[in-house]
Amino acid sequence: MKSNIIGVIASFIIVALAIQDTLPNSLMLFNLVGLLVVVGGTFAAGVVSYGMDDFYKTFVIGFKVFSKPKMNPMWAISQLMEITQELERNPNSISQLRKRNYHPFIIDGLRLIENDFSRDKIEEIMFLDLAQRNERHLHEVEILKNLSKYPPAFGMIGTVIGLIGLLNNMNVKGAELVIGSSMAIALLTTFYGLVLANYFLVPMSDNLFHRLNLHMQFRKIIIEGILMLKDKEDPLYIRELLAVHVKPSERSGVTVTAKA
Repeated sequence: MKSNIIGVIASFIIVALAIQDTLPNSLMLFNLVGLLVVVGGTFAAGVVSYGMDDFYKTFVIGFKVFSKPKMNPMWAISQLMEITQELERNPNSISQLRKRNYHPFIIDGLRLIENDFSRDKIEEIMFLDLAQRNERHLHEVEILKNLSKYPPAFGMIGTVIGLIGLLNNMNVKGAELVIGSSMAIALLTTFYGLVLANYFLVPMSDNLFHRLNLHMQFRKIIIEGILMLKDKEDPLYIRELLAVHVKPSERSGVTVTAKA
C-alpha cells in the first residue's frame, strides 16, 4: 500500500535528519551487541510466549500492511448485482454462478442457497463463519501488539548491562575505550527498543486491526446481499440498501436495470 510505504519512508527521513543534525557520524548509532540484545531478545521472548509457528505467521501477516487491501465494498456489491440479475433471468443458474470467479464468501453463500437452507440458518452459518474468522485474525493482531512491549524492555536490559560495565570500569586506568563501549550499549539499546516498538510493531498492529474492521464490514455486506438473494428481493432494492454502507462518492460503477 503506497500510503504505508510513504509513511515508513517519511519516518526514516525524520529520524535521519535528526541524526544528521545531532551526530557528526551516523555510524555511531550502529552497535551489533545492542541490536542482538533487542532484536534477539524480542525474538526469543516471542517464541517462548507464542511458539515458533504463531510467531512466524504473525510476522508474515504483519508485512501485509505494505500490500493493497483486497476489500472493495462496491466490488462485492457489483458481484451481488450481477448474480441477482442473472437469477432473475434464470432462477436455476446458481450451480453455474458458483463456478465463476466471485469472492469465496459469496460462493459460500450461494452454496447455502443452492442447498435450500432456510434464511435463518444461512444467516446463522455465515455470521458464525464471520465470528470465527474475526477471532483468528484478532488473535494475530494481539500477538503483534503484545510483541511491541518486548523491545523497550530488552532495551532497558541493554541499558542496565551497559551501565554496569560503565561503573565497573570507571576507576580503571586506561579504560576509556571500555567506558565508551559500555555507554554505547547503554544508550543505543534503549534507542533500538523504542524504534522497533514504535516505528514497526505498534503501527503494524494498528494497521492490521484497521484492516480487520474493514474486512468484517466487507463480509457483513456480502451476508446482507446473500440474505436478500435468498428472499429474492428486487435488484434495485438490493443495490440501494447495500450502497448505504459505502460513501456516496464511491457508489458509482454499479448500474441496475429496472424491471419493465
